[in-house]
Amino acid sequence: MSWWLYEGQHGFRRGYSCESQVVTICQDVADSLDKGVRTEAIIIDFSKAFDLVRHDRLLTKIASTEVDLKVVVWVQEFMLGHSQRVRVDGLLSEEIRVTSGVPQGSVLGSPIFLAYVNDIWRNFESNIRLLADNCIIYREITDGSDIDNLQTDLNGLGEWAVEN
Repeated sequence: MSWWLYEGQHGFRRGYSCESQVVTICQDVADSLDKGVRTEAIIIDFSKAFDLVRHDRLLTKIASTEVDLKVVVWVQEFMLGHSQRVRVDGLLSEEIRVTSGVPQGSVLGSPIFLAYVNDIWRNFESNIRLLADNCIIYREITDGSDIDNLQTDLNGLGEWAVEN
């Protein structure tokens, strides 16, 4: 099932883990050091990422893949149409429609989240490794243009985060 996922995603996938992410990054850095080149990296934790998944954007992203349309409809039925309310001191709030977030702890929550962030690596020259909602962006630095390119990619990652 995970053949369609970005190979740099190490979260919630069989055969991948935080260890595989660390080993991959360490190997890349060791290869750079062997060439006498330094590597610069930025580590990002997207806070509340699972709660902020927009349902409309999620469905658009899934529909844009080569997945069967039945899967898109199934995810839509799973995600949409939920509402919530809270009880405080015995008083029940108004019911509101839930338009974002994936159900954490459910069997489908993690794969749905991975589908949402699966496009994060596109349009960047720097290496991006993910562990669910944690991201490491890094690249070899041989001259000033590499620093500029890393900054450009970091800015692009920030734009992706705002859009998503």
